[in-house]
Amino acid sequence: MSAAADEAAPARLPDNPILNNPYLAPAWHYATDQLGNLDYGRVEAGRRLFVPEVQAMPGKHTGQKEAFAFNEAAASYGTHLINLVRREVGQWRTAGYPEATRVTRELLAYWFPDQEDSPVKKLFFAQREAVEAAIWLNEVAGRSNAGTHILNELRTGQQSVSAHATDQLPRIAFKMATGTGKTVVMAALILYHFLNRQQYRQDVRFADYFLLVAPGVTIRDRLGVLRADTTADRHYAQDYYHQRKLVPVQYEDVLEGLNARLVIANYHQFEFRTLQGNKRGAFDGKIGADGRKQEEYKDYAQVFKRLLSGFRPGSRLLVLNDEAHHCYLPQAAPGKKKKLADGDETSPDENARAAVWFSGLRELAQRYQLTAVYDLSATPYYLQGSGYKAYTLFPWLVTDFGLVEAIESGLVKIPYLPEKDDTQQLDMPVLRNLYEHVREHLPKMGKATERKEKGTAFSEKKPDLPQLLTAALDQLAAHYEDYDLGVRERGERRPELLSTPPVLIVVCNNTSVSKEVYKHLAGYEYHDPKHGQQVALGHHDIFSNYWPDKSPKHRPPTLLIDSDALENSGQVDEEFRRVFKDEIEQFRQEYRRLYPARPADDLTDVALLREVVNTVGRPGKLGAHVRCVVSVSMLTEGWDANTVTHIMGLRAFGSQLLCEQVAGRALRRRHYELVGYDRQGEPVTGTTKADKGRIVSYKFPPEYARIIGIPFQAFQRGKGGSGGAGGADVTPIRALPAPPLPPLPR
Repeated sequence: MSAAADEAAPARLPDNPILNNPYLAPAWHYATDQLGNLDYGRVEAGRRLFVPEVQAMPGKHTGQKEAFAFNEAAASYGTHLINLVRREVGQWRTAGYPEATRVTRELLAYWFPDQEDSPVKKLFFAQREAVEAAIWLNEVAGRSNAGTHILNELRTGQQSVSAHATDQLPRIAFKMATGTGKTVVMAALILYHFLNRQQYRQDVRFADYFLLVAPGVTIRDRLGVLRADTTADRHYAQDYYHQRKLVPVQYEDVLEGLNARLVIANYHQFEFRTLQGNKRGAFDGKIGADGRKQEEYKDYAQVFKRLLSGFRPGSRLLVLNDEAHHCYLPQAAPGKKKKLADGDETSPDENARAAVWFSGLRELAQRYQLTAVYDLSATPYYLQGSGYKAYTLFPWLVTDFGLVEAIESGLVKIPYLPEKDDTQQLDMPVLRNLYEHVREHLPKMGKATERKEKGTAFSEKKPDLPQLLTAALDQLAAHYEDYDLGVRERGERRPELLSTPPVLIVVCNNTSVSKEVYKHLAGYEYHDPKHGQQVALGHHDIFSNYWPDKSPKHRPPTLLIDSDALENSGQVDEEFRRVFKDEIEQFRQEYRRLYPARPADDLTDVALLREVVNTVGRPGKLGAHVRCVVSVSMLTEGWDANTVTHIMGLRAFGSQLLCEQVAGRALRRRHYELVGYDRQGEPVTGTTKADKGRIVSYKFPPEYARIIGIPFQAFQRGKGGSGGAGGADVTPIRALPAPPLPPLPR
């Protein structure tokens, strides 16, 4: 790429709000107005300074005084740990990575070559920054006064959890927006430690073993790409080390030993199990002094013996936490427990789960030398109800590549609010806060269950949904149908032949509401006293699971799935089993063919359901045909379908963090091909030498996510607009201008 490509200021066009090359450090950012909101009409040079501010309630600005307080304090943010790390790591990068080991320099030179003909590189800058920061902290920081100061700040953050030394784990957090590639970062960091350890066996900076911890089985299974694939030729291996070309050729053979030193676990595996048989103690099952039955459980030694059977106690262990905001030490609040409001993120159950995860790591630290605990998350915050100040960042956070920067770099879809309404009911406030306008008229949880328990004959009835909600569903469905027919916003990629369909997801507040929404979209069967079993068609043909003649579609486009049915064994939704009976059996047959040595008949329904949901949007897979997924909370994490184009939130949102988590299911890009742009911001489609000479920058073309019902600070399309995102009618995203960084002590 020419020097002009790096220096050319991007044009501000309404059809492409993307500013930066995703493989390079952000060179531009949107300016801020006096209220601290992004001004999409002005683009400023340089990267935005990190500011540790999060709005608790979405879309509410309390006035100009608060905004000026932000701006007056902006100069002090230059001393924040993240901004200090950015500067020191940037200088280290520019200097060519001095003070690193030979193996480390070889890896960094291979991953980030100085001269490269193609503008496409192995890692996005968001990934590069996290990898470089982890390496710099591990190998280089302690060699300078500035680095020592940063390490002391990091240690202070780690100690803030508790006064007890055993609670002060060596955690280092990396904030990466959904879709920016956390799993690749994990692969690079594992490879970095593993290859250095093979060369420098006595160097205590490098780990002997690796434990990856996930918050659920869906994410745990997705992390399987971090096991080295030794069953296939390296050119066809299915692991990320080979797929993402992270392994230099001289280290290919060494990689075969990785799997014996790596375990991928669900945090539930830290839980004790009840002892049975001859392992039970003499008092187990007896009535204790408190009048309760006593039960004996495995202790942590037995838990780790089962989980880490091949790991030598006392050796160096690196822990990588995926979705690490679920791992914290809950702080007990004095007095009566406060009941959380609808939409708050953290429940007592969530705190209990967090305690299991944290306690497991704390006990690991007593049995192994923890080289580090790498926390990766798009939202590494303490949430409401955790016992900490709500929405504060983990104080051991060292890098931040958040959603705004991801949008400006084109790494994610651009969220915006579509408006296409002739009824005048669905103005922008209603579309943004749909749940607040319909919540009192939604069906309550458990009514159908109560009728069944009382013995009353139960038959499906007409969907019980408020008219405002059905109007919003109709609007979103109309947008979906236009998109399915090939209508695109300006700058978006044209539709492809034989591609999987776009996907609409609806996230509801409870299973009663999700069932009614499902019936509205997919149709349902009911019993008529006079005519027997009848079929009610879905409200939109494109989502209906029945043909106009009321026969069921062979591949029903709309899916109802409950998170408990997927994540907790033994809970399978009956409607789901009925709808996907043929597909499940087809997958079972395919499993027998692919894995003849494995007993396909023993596959659990949960495993099969997970396969269907996880393959939504993937050609040739069980979920390839799905157009609509109606859920409660299942689609919050670990679900990485990239074909989602439309999303509706039908639940409370207590913070921008929850908005980002839910909307994030729609933000994963589908295509990653760079496009060259000229000085006017127009894409260059020609291939001649003259055409290539017009290119001043490479960027991803925009992709959009149409969002209703999530009060999300997002790019927004205005009424009567001709397409695109941006312009004058926008929803603000809070940011601050970037004052110069103060000098560090040397």
